Amino acid sequence: MRIAFIGPKWNEMVNAYPSLGLGYLAAVAEQDGHECHIFDFGLRPNRPLEEEVADVVDYKPDLVAFTSMTTSYASVEITAEMVKDQLGVPTVIGGPHATSLPYDTLENPHLDFLIFGEGEEVFRDFLQALENRADNWGSIKGLWYKEDGRIMSGGERALIKDLDALPYPARHLFDLGQYPLYAPNGEPMITVLSSRGCPYNCSFCFKGIVGRTYRQRSPENIADELQHIIDAYGVRNFYFIDDLFTIDVRRLDKILDHFIERKMDIRWRCLARVDRVTPDLLQKMYKAGCRQIHYGIESGNEEVLKRTAKHIRLSQVRDAVRWTEEAGIHSKGYFILGLPGDTEETMEETIEFAASLDLSEAMFSIATPMPGTQLWNELIRKHPETRYNADFTRSYYYNSYTSEIAPFMNVSEVSDEVLSQMAIKARQRFLEAKKRRLYRKSFGETAGDLLWTAAQVKPIRKVGSALTRLGLFDNFRRTKDAFFGAASWG
Repeated sequence: MRIAFIGPKWNEMVNAYPSLGLGYLAAVAEQDGHECHIFDFGLRPNRPLEEEVADVVDYKPDLVAFTSMTTSYASVEITAEMVKDQLGVPTVIGGPHATSLPYDTLENPHLDFLIFGEGEEVFRDFLQALENRADNWGSIKGLWYKEDGRIMSGGERALIKDLDALPYPARHLFDLGQYPLYAPNGEPMITVLSSRGCPYNCSFCFKGIVGRTYRQRSPENIADELQHIIDAYGVRNFYFIDDLFTIDVRRLDKILDHFIERKMDIRWRCLARVDRVTPDLLQKMYKAGCRQIHYGIESGNEEVLKRTAKHIRLSQVRDAVRWTEEAGIHSKGYFILGLPGDTEETMEETIEFAASLDLSEAMFSIATPMPGTQLWNELIRKHPETRYNADFTRSYYYNSYTSEIAPFMNVSEVSDEVLSQMAIKARQRFLEAKKRRLYRKSFGETAGDLLWTAAQVKPIRKVGSALTRLGLFDNFRRTKDAFFGAASWG
């Protein structure tokens, strides 16, 4: 069969990196002899949808497969209707939205099948049945379908135990050069997933796809995949997007040994918990090529933090960030404003806590109750009339340093207007604190504070910028960073 995989359009945003979910599904399909093509509409948000769909129609697929987050599902509905009208072939959908709201999703008349949860084994069985015209959908666990107008389910599918048995994602089907994911030195970066599942139950996080059972690929299998990427694409920068890359220290230690012993000459970043790192581990991670760690910190108020079920303390945050910087690794902190219980005062604490940490980057997002999360369940208990609608296309909780976002389904103790203002204030306060720290590191605490104060005078700042560009202050590299935002990836 010829299969078209579609990644939907995002709302005014470019998809930052390829969908590993689609990559894994396409790889499984190719293993079984199917021809596959991935159409990532998220790469060109301003391109007319009609033109995107025309490309799919020209491909003449026998099956169209969608993935979708809740924020992009409205786009899927429009696309599915156009595809169905012009091609008339079967359609199937998977991903976070389909798994969190399967009945609502499959009520769409233009979607025929739904893959619930982890998809590779379900998809393989589904393709075999579709190709053989077996029509025994009820025997396929994890598959939802329609029968005589009713929505049916084949039952729950067990999670995949042996992740090493899966093929590597079909990255050759993506136009990798079009994704804006780069290392600080400008070289391309590729995402990798080394484990699945998370035993924690943070209130804002969705775990419906890979579950709460933590499963790992072997260190050998991970190192082999990185070597494959190096050989096939010439890329040596990687981003491990596991929720819990550092949770199993013994396994991580073996992964690091492979990177070091193979002399892979790679640079990588990962996500980590602040309570799952130590100074010794971080130093070994640096030796193995780690140059940035992303920590979920969430709040600077202990009581609000407890309500997230994150199970970390602010003292652990301070230690982890300090140890990370001492190891030579940059640290990025993720913070959430507008959590349940958040007031203007508690969010001020979060902002000041973020400003006090020696982070190279910070991202401030706005709490959003996405379907399938504890936040959503709490909202439904209080307001059972709440339903998904197309307004979720506005629910982008990511707060960049260059754009504004409005709260969506505000669950805090403040108004939408105040919450939006706090988000703007947070990013400004953090950048100010970061630049001030760079002055202190370059010139010492007292002189750094004096020079920082002087640098706020516009004429003086312009002179300093000009002299720095001329290279007259090369020994003050950190001050140059303060002006131009440079970062090391060496």
